[in-house]
Amino acid sequence: MGSGIFPYRVTKGYAILLSIRKGEENMSKLSIKKQFQIILGCMAALCLILSIVSYTALDRLLLKNAASYARNTSQKFDGEINYLFQRIDSIFNTLLFDRNIEGLLHTPYSSETQKYVKELLVQFSSYSIMNQDISDIALVSSEMSWSNVYDADTLRRLSAQMEGTHGLYSFGFLSSPLTDSNRSREKRMVFGCNVYGMHEMANYGKYQGSLILSIDLRKAPIILPTQQEGTTYFLLTDVRENIFSFNCPEDITRSLLECCEKKNALTTGETMHYDTHDYLIYVTPVSGMGYSIISAIDKRQLHREVLHTTVIITLIITVSLILLAFFMYTLLHNMVSPLNQLSCYIGEIRQKPLNKKRKPLQLDGCTEIRTLNDSFHELIEEQQTLTRQLYNTTVSLYETELEKKQAELEFLRSQINPHFLYNTLESIRDIALEEQVPEIAGMSDALARLFRYNVKGQAIVPLSQELEITMAYLDIQKARFPGKLEVICSVRPEAMDVPIMKFLLQPLVENAVFHGIEPALRKGTLFIGARAQENRLLITIQDDGIGIPPDQLAQLQTHLADISIINTYSQQHVGILNVAHRILLNYGKDYRLTLDSEPGEGTRILLTLPAEAAQNPA
Repeated sequence: MGSGIFPYRVTKGYAILLSIRKGEENMSKLSIKKQFQIILGCMAALCLILSIVSYTALDRLLLKNAASYARNTSQKFDGEINYLFQRIDSIFNTLLFDRNIEGLLHTPYSSETQKYVKELLVQFSSYSIMNQDISDIALVSSEMSWSNVYDADTLRRLSAQMEGTHGLYSFGFLSSPLTDSNRSREKRMVFGCNVYGMHEMANYGKYQGSLILSIDLRKAPIILPTQQEGTTYFLLTDVRENIFSFNCPEDITRSLLECCEKKNALTTGETMHYDTHDYLIYVTPVSGMGYSIISAIDKRQLHREVLHTTVIITLIITVSLILLAFFMYTLLHNMVSPLNQLSCYIGEIRQKPLNKKRKPLQLDGCTEIRTLNDSFHELIEEQQTLTRQLYNTTVSLYETELEKKQAELEFLRSQINPHFLYNTLESIRDIALEEQVPEIAGMSDALARLFRYNVKGQAIVPLSQELEITMAYLDIQKARFPGKLEVICSVRPEAMDVPIMKFLLQPLVENAVFHGIEPALRKGTLFIGARAQENRLLITIQDDGIGIPPDQLAQLQTHLADISIINTYSQQHVGILNVAHRILLNYGKDYRLTLDSEPGEGTRILLTLPAEAAQNPA
């Protein structure tokens, strides 16, 4: 038997496979329009099947969830009602031992009545504050009654029902005759307890009256079922079939109560459920006081919600399938096929040289695909030309940049301010005309050394040589202004052999003498210092002249901080910007010139240079 089943299954599977392949062949013979019509028909059938399955599944799921919610709420409410009864019983036990209550019930019109009433008002108020659900605490005896809600006849009738009882007694739900009894929300849960004498020996054990407590469930510290309309309704009933409705309309309340009465569900004392045409009803006894909670699931409303949800799901599925079919067709026709052709074309190009002439690929599709195809062919044609242009441009820019840097260096070297040479020559002429003095020979010798130092030698010299030429310049200035200038030089021995650029110090010293010391009306002091520290050479040039005005100082510091404008010289302090630009070109951004000045106190310049072998300028 087993050997016969296996060939049968193989044969059946093969037949199904042949049918599928035959169906594919038949589909391929149809037009695109016809194929899409068949696909859309299949999608519509799929949408209908999904809608039916969704409706059935949602209906079962929501009904199951609603039944679970109803049972869980009833069980939870049972526990909360039991806790409420325990709290009420505790309050009664406390009040029964109150001497004021016993005294007022026994002698309501004695001299102590005012004291009893006053103390009981305070006590009842404290209970009402601590227990927001207590709406009234009433006292009743044959001679007196005290209540804010019920009249004397009602209180005596309730007291008569408790005759001979001990402990907590439940009256169920009662409406006050002072309010509209037709409104179930005005109903209160009423409890009572008989008061017996306990403090006076003459009255010990004798009935004194009754204590009646009213509870407003709306204010009780328990989680009540929702007040909003929904598919599940909740009712609370007592032994007399009085109803307290939480979220159930009056017409539905009457219908549910009639159904429960027919089934005798409120008198059995057991948990029961009934499935009617319109409702799924659960009756759960609550506590031992004869209360029951009725939870009913409105199947009509539930079906409407399921149908509404199913319609929405069906519409979403339908629209999604239509859009999907449209997007697939558009994507296939306008993008996928043209991109596939372009990919094959690129694969052919990779295998052959780019410089070979090719026939442009013609593509149909969206505008972006056609534009991409045209741009791709233009890119192929222009690649070699652009590559050669880029190479030539890069080389040209590099050579231009080198020539520009060399020209800037040569220009900066030539920008030594000549005004001091003219002044020096004029001073020599005046001294020679007036009188012959030894200073003429010194000034002439210093000037000659300056000229030879400027036009001969290397661009990089030791600091000692630069310092020597700077001192020669200062000798000339001392001769020009006798007694006007005092020079202090402090250079560490290890700094003397550090190589620096030629004419690095002289322009800065000239700037200090010309702009700082010379305009001052007093003798000036110029300090020149240098030391090596952590592979850096630090050179300080400081004077005690007139200083630099704040606005001009800010402009200079801006030029020194921004390498893009550092070579934009102003009419004054050209030596400072000259040196700063040369340091930038020769040493880079890690080495610089900084400037500080105070009007009337002088100016300080700090040079930071490498202490190793310097680079040769370009």
